[in-house]
Amino acid sequence: MAAVFAPGRFYGTPSAEHRLPGLTISHLAGTTPEHDVAEHSHDDAHFVLATRGRYVTTALGEAAEGPVLVFNPPGVVHRDRFAGDGGWFLAISFPAEVWRSLAVRPSGDALRLSEPRAVRTALAILRAATTRDPDQLHLESLALDLTADAGSWRQVSQHPPAWLETAERYISDNLGSPLSISEIATAVGVHRVHLARAFRRWNGCSPGDRLRQRRLESAAAQLAGTRRDLCDIALRAGFCDQSHLSRVFRRAWGMPPGEYRRLTAGAQASYVQDEIETGH
Repeated sequence: MAAVFAPGRFYGTPSAEHRLPGLTISHLAGTTPEHDVAEHSHDDAHFVLATRGRYVTTALGEAAEGPVLVFNPPGVVHRDRFAGDGGWFLAISFPAEVWRSLAVRPSGDALRLSEPRAVRTALAILRAATTRDPDQLHLESLALDLTADAGSWRQVSQHPPAWLETAERYISDNLGSPLSISEIATAVGVHRVHLARAFRRWNGCSPGDRLRQRRLESAAAQLAGTRRDLCDIALRAGFCDQSHLSRVFRRAWGMPPGEYRRLTAGAQASYVQDEIETGH
């Protein structure tokens, strides 16, 4: 039988924890070896933002690079875990009765949330939770904003056209290229008008939106997992230069790349110092 975790308990060691009425926010190190993580469920509803390390999840939704944001409703059995050497994650937990009162359309499934708005909000919570003197009202407001993304999530049909996966892969494999609809359509063997319409129908976004999202995710993964300088990361992820990366990154996720790198630096993120970045 799968273990049931009490509210606020996770496979991890907390470095910071904030208990608010009807809400707990924790920053944790994923210290449990992968083979010791068993199937389990939680009494509470919670979001997990995995910022460092390779996080393995079976939640419904699109897999991608960069920060992994997952929502687990109360009672869902799963075995989400860090592969290899562990990682760091933020947990935002709501008691089951509080979650039921908050969610507009409560989901019964574990969800992977990859929309920039949801990731931006979760990163803002991480930033606020790892300062020395967090504003509790600000933390609570951000956490409540995040609930809307899980409450309104809808699952698309399970039968998209077979070529769609090829189109997704082609976009991901060509982040550094100035792709066009015609080029993607040619690569997957469909008409460009059909590609544009079907892509939006099944994915809820355009191929151009997806390319920008993949570039951001690639940059985020490099920031968290490598020591490359920002200029190199920008070029590898398909941006024109460091300035372009900084503008797009800040607009999408509410912070510059340098701050994101500091927040995802593991133990060093426990207390983030305010810093004014100049230039970009």
